[in-house]
Amino acid sequence: MTDILVTNDDGYNCSGFVPLVRALRKEYSVVAIAPDRGRSWIGKAITTKTELELKNIQRDSVDLYTLSGTPADCVQIGLYDLVETRPKQVVSGINFGLNIGHARILSSGTIGAAMEAAIDGVPAIAVSLQVPMHVRGKIDFYNSKSYSVFENAAHITLKLIKKINFRRFDDVDLFSVNIPFEATVDTDIEITTPFKKPYGRLFHQTKGKFLQRTPPVEFTKMLEGTDLKAIHEGKISMSPINLSLTPHSSLQEVKSVITSEW
Repeated sequence: MTDILVTNDDGYNCSGFVPLVRALRKEYSVVAIAPDRGRSWIGKAITTKTELELKNIQRDSVDLYTLSGTPADCVQIGLYDLVETRPKQVVSGINFGLNIGHARILSSGTIGAAMEAAIDGVPAIAVSLQVPMHVRGKIDFYNSKSYSVFENAAHITLKLIKKINFRRFDDVDLFSVNIPFEATVDTDIEITTPFKKPYGRLFHQTKGKFLQRTPPVEFTKMLEGTDLKAIHEGKISMSPINLSLTPHSSLQEVKSVITSEW
């Protein structure tokens, strides 16, 4: 029986993947599958009209699968082709960089994998690690020597999973967890909501062509209880998310407007 299916969006060789798999395997039965290359900012995309290749490999003595598809593809194939029984949880991460705020959450491949699991009825957790700009240029995040950067985040994830203990919450489909760079297993955890703010211009023109550059997260106009405020205060942010897509508070008003006579 498989307890946890693990995936990510940065690719199997990103330094956050193996530490997470190792940490979870200390306590649980784990199957690991990840894209064969980085697939960030791809959301919950599903590959169509292209055959996908699945490989069973070892990376630093960790047995895992790679797939030539998206994070959501990994979840689909993981659930239907790699495990004999339904896992109790899907864990996506550890992402290289924050996934806070509704704009990033709806674009993230890390969150997209968790959404795919939730749609298929499996509770999910997406985990992301804050990586300060001054650190990004000094570390090769696709090198096993950088595993130590993600060790604390991996053990924090294990702690959260043990705390939840595979419990299902009525209106929670997944959790988005964001971890400050300096956090440890003793760092305070705050239950938060995603802040709402556009990330601004994504594409920049040079000589008639456009290139995407992700703007940094701005820690301004922070509301209490949001993931943005929690991270700014050095706390681990844990945002419960549901996929109902229904605006319950306005549903009746919309009905009355649309069904009223002209």
